[in-house]
Amino acid sequence: MEKVAFAATDLLVSPLGLGTANFGTRIDEATSLRQLDRYTQLGNLVDTAHVYGDWEPGMTACSEKIIGKWLAAHGGRDRIVLSTKGAHPPINAMHISRVTPEEIRLDLEGSLRCLRTDYIDLYFLHRDDPSRPVGELLECLEVFCAEGKIRYYGCSNWTLPRLKAAQQYAAAHGLKGFVCNQLMWSLAEVRVENLQDKTLVAMDAPTYAFHAQTHLNATCYTSLAKGYFSHRQRGDALSQSTRDVYDTAQNDVIYAKLLDLSERYGVSITLLSLLYFSAQPFAAVPLAAFRNDAQMEESLQLLELTPPQALLEELKTIRTIEK
Repeated sequence: MEKVAFAATDLLVSPLGLGTANFGTRIDEATSLRQLDRYTQLGNLVDTAHVYGDWEPGMTACSEKIIGKWLAAHGGRDRIVLSTKGAHPPINAMHISRVTPEEIRLDLEGSLRCLRTDYIDLYFLHRDDPSRPVGELLECLEVFCAEGKIRYYGCSNWTLPRLKAAQQYAAAHGLKGFVCNQLMWSLAEVRVENLQDKTLVAMDAPTYAFHAQTHLNATCYTSLAKGYFSHRQRGDALSQSTRDVYDTAQNDVIYAKLLDLSERYGVSITLLSLLYFSAQPFAAVPLAAFRNDAQMEESLQLLELTPPQALLEELKTIRTIEK
């Protein structure tokens, strides 16, 4: 598949990004480095965050550090579109906001050291603090752009009203503004009321309409819904937490449609779930993390696939979020 052109930027990214949240924790360093080797044979978007790995006692920024080690060994920084995130609350105190210019700078400079790079292609505010004026946050990000430390910036887990306010401020003051929104989005409907982390923000109909109207780019975490549809097809036992979030009547309908599409087009449910994003009217790129080589190899087929236009047309209407 061709690379995706992100609107309002010069970024060309693969239609599948590598998620690295588990690098150095659930996935050991050797496996993480091997995944980077394999993914970058075909793709170029590597997504991380300064907080990834902090949930393990005594460990900090281990995902970024592994990526930095890989970059130092391989070179070719300009061939990678590197995105990371900062200003996440402390893992053990999620109620404490760190969305301030001072904390953002602290995290950004920490990310640059860990990643062993001079700049970040796409830098996200990992969370929001609605008590902070959006102008204060955007102005601080513009300073980092002027310093050459970031090329573009975006938001992650921001509500639609705050996202709109930020874009309005940027337009009024001649700023770059957010060029990307990273949020929870998959082909599966999400019962957000059952999410354990209440600070996560999922795609909904008003947010989708805003993206479609403005052509704001999106990168999408939990893009395979934790393998919900594939697990159902294999008859795997689903955890209660997964069932609480994804067992819905709409997902029953989507699952039946996926089975039909898979049979008619000879494309796996996993690839159909990833292709769904390529069928959108704005640039949307799924991020996927892999527990093993088999998962990675199946998903990487997306980057060598030329899907029939008829299949993309059917995927456009498979979920009613667009209505």
